[in-house]
Amino acid sequence: MNHKWKVAMACLMVVTLLATLSYGCAEKEEEGKVTITIGQITDLTGPASPAYSVVALALEDAVRYFNEEDLIPGVRINIVTYDTVYNPARDLPAYDWCIERGAKVIYDAMSSAIVRRPFAERDKVPIVALAVSEDMIEPPGWIFSVNAPVAYQVKAFLKWISEEYWDYDQGIPKIGSAGWENVYHVEITKAIEEYVDDHPGQFEYVAGLLAPQGSASWTGEVEKLKGCDYVWGPSAGLDTLTFAREFRDKGGTATFIGGDAMSAFRGLLLDGLGWEDLDGSIAVHASTRWWGEPSPIVDLAEQLVYEYHPGEADDIVHAGIGYIGGFHQAYGFLELLQKAINDVGAENFDGQAFYDTAVGFSKTWEGYEEWGFTQTKRYSWDYVGIYKWSQADGDVIRLVTDWLPNLIE
Repeated sequence: MNHKWKVAMACLMVVTLLATLSYGCAEKEEEGKVTITIGQITDLTGPASPAYSVVALALEDAVRYFNEEDLIPGVRINIVTYDTVYNPARDLPAYDWCIERGAKVIYDAMSSAIVRRPFAERDKVPIVALAVSEDMIEPPGWIFSVNAPVAYQVKAFLKWISEEYWDYDQGIPKIGSAGWENVYHVEITKAIEEYVDDHPGQFEYVAGLLAPQGSASWTGEVEKLKGCDYVWGPSAGLDTLTFAREFRDKGGTATFIGGDAMSAFRGLLLDGLGWEDLDGSIAVHASTRWWGEPSPIVDLAEQLVYEYHPGEADDIVHAGIGYIGGFHQAYGFLELLQKAINDVGAENFDGQAFYDTAVGFSKTWEGYEEWGFTQTKRYSWDYVGIYKWSQADGDVIRLVTDWLPNLIE
């Protein structure tokens, strides 16, 4: 069985496991413990599920670890998971479904979390977002992101490319982007255009092209972007692969650039294209280290994925940054949840308690810069890492040792 089908089967197993955990766990009470429910909103079976289902699995594993190790004494954490199938029509039903099942906090993987913001503020239910746009966190409210705004990441990345990576003896590099017209990719498109406008002479902007969600053909977009030096491709999984394949098939030679979303589909891209078409691609990651990098948090993630899923672990690792990045986000969220519960006591915990703790929470892990929130800041990570897809190494490797600030002047 090749990796493509292994990854597909692994994702199917993940979906089955999540369904079992989301409902089975709710029925099992532990004597003497208070159950606190988290509502998870994600895509388990839609076009982005090859990454999102693995991110969801990372949350499940982090929660299992916290429960088994009794890291929040007197508390058992329960998860209820809603599958949006990446369908915008399910955005609001997802929120209601979680609340009806007792969720005190929403763990929201979808870039459409912004539509849930007014309801979260009305109900005083914090949303912990994994993908964040500026309108989610400005003005600061009840959305807290365990990530950095994608616009900040894009601009920090382009600054590094222009100052450290591109050889201007070759002229000014041409840059463009294409993707489905969803919140996440609209934010990317806007950020690239803004950066180029604000930094004349660094890039020649070709186009930022948005296709209707679900589009499978990229003929027009490829023709317009074929002469670029850098292309930021789609970010939802199926579109990521179909665009990259069509771009290469029609002679496009640009370096693919992207963020966590591109690296989350490593397995999908490699199985669909191969190293020859992806070698040299570069990505920006929001303070998430890669598999095998020296770090206690990476060590724990690697330990748990092989301990909890010995039959699927190799395929989960091959899939990309989904599990390792998801574990970083989930573990940080659970440490914040732990403090919030300890601050008020399990019996008194609610959304307001989480909010009150979050606005003053900060944390430092070994090998990372400090992360956290304030009364006015609703995203956690202030730094990014730069990574390269390397055929010679057969892996994604760290290209810049230092963390780079994601908020540029």
